[in-house]
Amino acid sequence: MDKKRIFITVVIALWIMLIWGHSMQPATISEHESGRVLYYLGKIFPALLASEDGMVIVRKAAHITEFLILGILLTVAFANKIYGRFNRFTTPALTGLFVAFIDETIQLFVVGRSGEVRDLWFDFGGVVLGTLIALAFSSGKRTRRKY
Repeated sequence: MDKKRIFITVVIALWIMLIWGHSMQPATISEHESGRVLYYLGKIFPALLASEDGMVIVRKAAHITEFLILGILLTVAFANKIYGRFNRFTTPALTGLFVAFIDETIQLFVVGRSGEVRDLWFDFGGVVLGTLIALAFSSGKRTRRKY
């Protein structure tokens, strides 16, 4: 395994640990963290603070952002290992969906939290968006030959 592959694998593992670490936080800690983010975003976007749905928007945006980054990382990791447009999209997307499924399952066992199918879709949407962004910016060049 070359240094680049080791590096991206470690980054992906750390990112997944961050995602799952957030899911292991009790509801009170998670809400406090989201509240801090809402406070700072409210300074930039005052309408967000005025909205009744401000906290919901922040929490769903966090889901999408975490998994968007994961989608980019997974696409980069698989870039030279998978051929065919369909496979280059589905492999990172389905891997991200699996991570999201585990993420929501973890929340079933945490005080005050619940695994939500709706959140699974937000997570998957983030992975898909990240995968599409990474594929759009990839040069399409391959270092390995296709057999």
